[in-house]
Amino acid sequence: MSSFHRLSGSLIVCLALFVSVDAVSQVKPGGGGRNTGGATAPPNANSSIPDEARAVFIRGKVVLSDGSVLGEPIAIERVCNGASRRETYTDFKGHFEFQFGQQAQGRDATESGRDVFQNSGNRGPTQGMGSEFGISQPSTPGSADAIRPELLGCELRASVPGFKSTSVILRPDGSTWSIDAGTIVLTRMDEATGATISLTTMKAPEAARKNLEKAEKAIGQNKFDDAEKALEAAVKQYPEFAAAWSMLGEVQRHKSNFSAAQEDYKKAIAADPKFVNPYFGLAVVAVHEQNWPDTLKYTDEVARLNPAAFPLSYMYNAAANFYTGKIDAAEASAKKFRSLDTRNAQPDALLLLCNILTEKRDYAGAAQQLKEYLKLVPNAANASELQARLKQLESMQ
Repeated sequence: MSSFHRLSGSLIVCLALFVSVDAVSQVKPGGGGRNTGGATAPPNANSSIPDEARAVFIRGKVVLSDGSVLGEPIAIERVCNGASRRETYTDFKGHFEFQFGQQAQGRDATESGRDVFQNSGNRGPTQGMGSEFGISQPSTPGSADAIRPELLGCELRASVPGFKSTSVILRPDGSTWSIDAGTIVLTRMDEATGATISLTTMKAPEAARKNLEKAEKAIGQNKFDDAEKALEAAVKQYPEFAAAWSMLGEVQRHKSNFSAAQEDYKKAIAADPKFVNPYFGLAVVAVHEQNWPDTLKYTDEVARLNPAAFPLSYMYNAAANFYTGKIDAAEASAKKFRSLDTRNAQPDALLLLCNILTEKRDYAGAAQQLKEYLKLVPNAANASELQARLKQLESMQ
């Protein structure tokens, strides 16, 4: 490697941060249960509550093309003028309900898939709802009259990598405080051989599914010991419960029981080889252990099964290729991740690209990556060191 080993060392620290943060965010449930958007029961039409204090409640259901229910929380997105916002999640029976105007939930780097990157990495200034959707006058959350115009022309869809979702158009008529969006239908995509939802969940007995739901709620309350007990009960009741095994792996990873986590992920894969989540979990553990061959192995599996499922796997794959001397492959994966991270949620990927391009003696390109990083993260802890690196790169052009 070049004289920029210290930048590589900084990158390992950044990757370790990704893993430690991701260990928490990955196990957080989508919300489960009805009213996951924090909504209370809709006001009665004859209520004396003044119009300006009423909110709009939106409800609906998600099913598979054969009418069955997946049995796991599914992300619901609202799409307006081409921009998407994650609003809530379904419960275990496919129902969802949320109060429009609530504060947005955490997003991942690509606004797709489940909340893999929730609250992780460096972020720029948070955009308000008005600016995000091109609305000059943001609404007041409690005002239905102000909210309804923002719903005109908007659609709801479900977001599950590996499945194609129908969209339902929201039709606020100005005379009701509750909108029934109807049914959203998911169809497995032929080109995606894997998915972030295991179809074994539909075969699980009710008692096992209830324990999975109980575990998700416990995780949402940071009660990981309770979640572990519920998940152990679930896999005992149904040994082929891939989703429960994978979630148990996440809990073990959160508790730094990495060996146990690996065993649970592998049991999830044995139960459902097309279930993408445990492959990504194994990749995260491999990054934590700086086991680059295993990182390559499992990130390659994620890309093979469903390349849209976990964009961060491209970042891990790039790092693994870099540290094993496969520079061209590292560059390709890093650039792929950057193309997906349109919101610059993970600017540390620029440090990796800087290392890669330095190794290829593309000093101008490396300097450009470092400049962009310092622009996005001007107060980085090692900013002075990076500024010195930048000057050195510029002198080498």
